[in-house]
Amino acid sequence: MKRFLFIFIAAGLTGNIANSQSVQLSPTVIASAGGYGEGTDINLSWTLGEIAVSTLQGNNMVLTQGFHQPINKIDDALLVDPIRWQVVAYPNPVDNELLVQFDLPEPEDFIIELQDVTGRITSQEQFKGVYQGDIVPIDMTGYKTGVYFLRITTKDREQVRVISIRKR
Repeated sequence: MKRFLFIFIAAGLTGNIANSQSVQLSPTVIASAGGYGEGTDINLSWTLGEIAVSTLQGNNMVLTQGFHQPINKIDDALLVDPIRWQVVAYPNPVDNELLVQFDLPEPEDFIIELQDVTGRITSQEQFKGVYQGDIVPIDMTGYKTGVYFLRITTKDREQVRVISIRKR
């Protein structure tokens, strides 16, 4: 009886495995509008309704955020040098004052922008000669509750960091 039960279960599993199919998922976007068009020198693909789409690069990593991202193979020769500096913004969520602390190998000039979720720049300031461990305060007392994006760019605009900030 045990032998019969074993043969019956083994045959059932083998049949299920043989009849199984692989599932392939393709990228899908649900948006209020969108389209794709081609010209002689350009391809344009767009969607309406995505509030935050960006591509961030770090050490040996590329992170794409949002639903509508191109499918590209990136050639190593085209990649920019890895980001030479790090930054931490705290407290997050913030009530009144956001502190931005830099971790960098040498003094550098930065542009700090604060953007709302629509991409509108609410403040922009340039800082010259920022050193290792420097802390830059950003006053957020006049801001409404919501999500903001802190965009920190080197003066030559070669390297960018974007941090999501929540205002209480």
